[in-house]
Amino acid sequence: MQKSVWLRCFVSVLGLMAAPALAQNGPQSSPADEIADDRIQDIVVTATRMGETALQSTPIAVSVLSGEDLQDRGVRDVQDLDTYVPSLQVSDLSGYTQLFLRGIGSNIVFIGSDPSTTIHLDGVYLARPLSYLSDFLDVERIEVLRGPQGTLYGRNSVGGTINVISRRPSSTLEGQVQAGYGTYDRYALQGYVSGPIAGDIRASLAADVSGHDAYRENVSTGNDLEDMKSRGVRGQILVPLGGIGEWLVRADWSRQSGAFGAYPKLIRPTGNPVDDAILGDFDKVSMDRDNHTVLENYGGSSDLSFDLGSGIELRYLTGYREFRGSIIADADASSTDMLLNQLRPIRQHQFSQELTLTGDSDTLNWVVGGYYFREKNREPLTLTLFPFGASHIQRPELKARSYAFFGQAEYNFTDQLSLVAGLRYTKERKRYFLSDYFTASTDTDPDVAEDGFVLAGVPGLPDPFIVDTSRTDDALTPKFGINYTPNDDVLLYVSATRGFKSGGYDYGASNAADASAGYGPEKLWSYEAGLKSDLLDRRLRLNLTGFYYDYTDLQVQSYVQIGASFGARTENAATARVKGIEAEIVGRPVNGLELTANIAYLDAKYRDYPDAFVTTFGNFDASGKRLNNAPEWSATLGGSYTFDLADSGEIAIGADTHVQSAVYFTAANDGIGGVSNYPEQQGSYGTVNARLGWTSADGIWRAQLIGTNLFDRDYIVGTANYTAAIAARPGRPREVLGQVSVRF
Repeated sequence: MQKSVWLRCFVSVLGLMAAPALAQNGPQSSPADEIADDRIQDIVVTATRMGETALQSTPIAVSVLSGEDLQDRGVRDVQDLDTYVPSLQVSDLSGYTQLFLRGIGSNIVFIGSDPSTTIHLDGVYLARPLSYLSDFLDVERIEVLRGPQGTLYGRNSVGGTINVISRRPSSTLEGQVQAGYGTYDRYALQGYVSGPIAGDIRASLAADVSGHDAYRENVSTGNDLEDMKSRGVRGQILVPLGGIGEWLVRADWSRQSGAFGAYPKLIRPTGNPVDDAILGDFDKVSMDRDNHTVLENYGGSSDLSFDLGSGIELRYLTGYREFRGSIIADADASSTDMLLNQLRPIRQHQFSQELTLTGDSDTLNWVVGGYYFREKNREPLTLTLFPFGASHIQRPELKARSYAFFGQAEYNFTDQLSLVAGLRYTKERKRYFLSDYFTASTDTDPDVAEDGFVLAGVPGLPDPFIVDTSRTDDALTPKFGINYTPNDDVLLYVSATRGFKSGGYDYGASNAADASAGYGPEKLWSYEAGLKSDLLDRRLRLNLTGFYYDYTDLQVQSYVQIGASFGARTENAATARVKGIEAEIVGRPVNGLELTANIAYLDAKYRDYPDAFVTTFGNFDASGKRLNNAPEWSATLGGSYTFDLADSGEIAIGADTHVQSAVYFTAANDGIGGVSNYPEQQGSYGTVNARLGWTSADGIWRAQLIGTNLFDRDYIVGTANYTAAIAARPGRPREVLGQVSVRF
């Protein structure tokens, strides 16, 4: 990494006395465990699915951000999490969120595929990456579990999972209203109210209205892009069941709309003077067609729990989700009238049920359960090829069913030593239907384009085909672990865990045989050792994790030319090994001062990938190359200082900096065959965030000024190479937001 990047970011942190430790303001483990305010406190998590546990006694690698952390740092959605979570990389393609943890993730985000790193909303698995972009609303905390969660979590958590946990309805009336305004005319108005509504029945209601103007100027049309409007509402009702349990019902709706941009920024010359003139200017793009995306999510869940006595609890969780969307994008990202990509109308719905039984005693903690999931998804694509007077029409539909049975137990041999063992059996069936053809119409309305006569036997264009096929995959995913607690402030653990991601279908395939064949599951064995410790009378917290992955049958996607159009090819083409070390450090050397550091080293390489492909180089051997979105080094360094103003409240000043080494977006890395400076990569860079806040003495009023990417660093988080015009997805520019909140 360039020394100047590290130095500037580090000096910025020292000068601003930056950001407090993540999640230290979250709920406490118990009143008996509370310690002085100037010491580091523990928080409660539910990451193990075996009841509530203190974070420092939970033997898995998990990072936590409380609702207050999200507010302090202006974290609005999943894209902002990677600054604060070791080994997490996040990208976005017009709302298709791409998550990578420790180098494990996927750029295969469309219908027929599944994510490798997942999100659960209050325990409900979210199947589509299009549903990840909603603003965080009425959130109590975010738990990010790093590493495969193949035993206790629903589906496909081979890289890890992000748990979004809502704030429960309160027993007394309370609420908050928060308003903010900032650069790019960013506005944000959020509020919630919570409390009893009838007897012991409690409820809460939260709402969000936010958005911002465009980040990028479009020099070709004047209609700028990367603006956003976001609306959302969430309601909850908690009904006690006569002292033997409770019933928690949740419902939510959200809608995001705007010119999100797909991959809008060209990063390689094309010979077009309009495009090439702004290559180095990240504030400008050049596209002849306007982008527009609409994402609408809604659904609900029913969470029933019963106390059966003797430490045994029964939980029955049912979830239903729907997604509606529309995506229009200038696929070639240039001022030339070539490709217009339209996915509309997108329709998806899913239904899931999970029944678990947990037990807790002095010697044995255990959980057994069953899981069922079904999904129907449609993502119709119309790719208009203006130079060729044709449109490529793809009409895919996928129906998926999954069920699983699982169990895990922890046996305590002594107060210091315990053994963990678990096993999950998963079986999945997918039925896939696809019609694929070219028509003579170039009308930008997909329905009109579809009415054009079908082109067949045209040189350079594939013949029409129809696919109606299905596949079934199953897997056993065990976990084994040993936990040792030499004293109350130290936990040592080792574990071996298997992860599994189901197979799928590639609707970018160019012929019926490839589309029908699909691709098989990918599998991962993870071996992990960890230390969690609170030292120096709880003024220093040091958590270390080391891991080794044996990764087989990777589902690898590459873009390929199909005559005048383009498509994608996905294969189980590679094996890989991943190893790394992560450190999470919190220090409170003196009262009011808090210093933090999250540091990750990652060695993630293809072990065997002899038939890699990118359009620039064709086929090549990528064995020994680094995995996508896997920086060798990444770190977030921060600190904060709180000034006590007695009856006038307190002022907190803080900042943090995130730095990382180079990442690659294809298996070609920085080039092959003597070719260097291959553009599909992001070199080492760093960003600095800062905040200044005042809180009244009674905690009712709060005012904050939050700045992100203060040095306005230009960087990219993903690329596309399906045409000669390689394009990229830029990261968010510098933003400054002022906000005021009042609690009651």
